[in-house]
Amino acid sequence: MSDMWKMAARRSSEFDSSAVAYDRYRPQYPRGIFEDIVELGELRPGAKALEIGAGTGIGTASLVDVGLQVVAIEPSAGMRKLGEEKLGDAAQFVEGRFEDWPAGEGVDLIVAFSAWHWVEPETGLNLAAQILPSGGSLAISWTEVVSWGQGNFEDRLAEITGSPWPKRVDHMLGSLEPVKEDTRFGEFSQRRHRFERELDADFFIALTRTYPGFHSETRDDQFRQVIDNELGGTITRVEDAVLHLARRV
Repeated sequence: MSDMWKMAARRSSEFDSSAVAYDRYRPQYPRGIFEDIVELGELRPGAKALEIGAGTGIGTASLVDVGLQVVAIEPSAGMRKLGEEKLGDAAQFVEGRFEDWPAGEGVDLIVAFSAWHWVEPETGLNLAAQILPSGGSLAISWTEVVSWGQGNFEDRLAEITGSPWPKRVDHMLGSLEPVKEDTRFGEFSQRRHRFERELDADFFIALTRTYPGFHSETRDDQFRQVIDNELGGTITRVEDAVLHLARRV
C-alpha cells in the first residue's frame, strides 16, 4: 500500500508554485486512454465525472472532449486557476481534496490522473464506494517511462543522479492494492497506450524539475552536456499511459 498521501499537503504547496511549468512540460495523455474510460465504464454522453487532483486540466480537457460532464477537484490554487483559465465553462473546478467531497453527491465516474496515490486510502475508498452507483467506475491512470531512444542515456542518467532512473511507479501501483482487496469493486481492467516525445536539453531539464527530489544547476549542466554533446541535441522519452479501471459492484 502506498503512503504517499501523507505528503499530499506539502506536494500541493510545491505544485502551487510550479503550475505553469507543470502544465507545459508534463506529458499529455493519449486520446485512447479517454476512449477506453468511456468504453470500459460504459459511459454515455453527459455522464458525470469527478476528477481527483485535476491540476492544470491536462486530463480534464480530454474528458470533456469525449463527452463527459466534469467536476475537477484541485487543492492547489495556482494549478486550479490555470485549469480554469484554459477550460472556462467547459468544466467545473472545485477547491479542495477528494476526501472532502460530499458523500451524498453521486457521480458515474471517479477518475485520477497521477493523483490517486495522494488520497488517504481508507477514507478515499469508502467515499468512492458511497458516491459511485452499482456499475459506476473508478479509473486510475498515470504515465511511466518505458525506455529512452538513445541506448546509453539511461546509463548516463544513473551516473549523474547516483541511482537508476525509475521506470516502474511503485507508489502508484501500491495505491491500487486497497481497491483490489475491496469486495465493493470488481477486478481491474487494464489498458496501455504507448507514446513518445523528442526532448531537447532545456525541455528535459525543465520537465525533471517538475518532479520532487534533488535539483541543482550542476546537475542540470551535466544533463545538458550529455544531451547536447553526446546525443546530438535531443533524446527520445518513450512512455506508456497506463489505465486501471474497476467497476462498482
